[in-house]
Amino acid sequence: MNEQELPYLYNVLKYGNVSYVSDSYPCVATILDTMRDVYSLLQKAEHTNGRRPLTRLHVHTLAFQAILVAHNSLWKNSMSSAAKAALTAHRHTCGSHDIDTKHARVIMDDSFTTSRGSHAKRIPFDNSHPVACWQEHLYEICVAPVLVCTKVLHTGGGGDNVSAAGLVLQV
Repeated sequence: MNEQELPYLYNVLKYGNVSYVSDSYPCVATILDTMRDVYSLLQKAEHTNGRRPLTRLHVHTLAFQAILVAHNSLWKNSMSSAAKAALTAHRHTCGSHDIDTKHARVIMDDSFTTSRGSHAKRIPFDNSHPVACWQEHLYEICVAPVLVCTKVLHTGGGGDNVSAAGLVLQV
């Protein structure tokens, strides 16, 4: 889902209504905290009516990809999945299979915090290992910066392509 859909889902789960206001350029910590909240709310749901429990969340924004995977799940390759989704975002919007660094820009900050809470860690961006992954109590989280295309040819269908690219390495 994208950065607008995540707060919609959160508000429906938490308050029973949709919030029509969301941040177009959210910080990593805000997205990660909301992903944790959605995961927690869905784990506590008493009535699943035979549905499977949530074990994976993928949020794509203009600046980064974030994937949360439950420890007890069958989802694997989260780091590769986040990287592929980030590269697909660039390739789709630029309309090219090749990554042209002349038409790419990283807009993610040079570091990010893992949460807005006091327990947060700061993770620096590392050019040689751009995807950051870490373990938390119930899940693994991976964050990948997107090489934002500066010579855009396509925007329609971008989210679908990114979501599919992030999923394909995990099934």
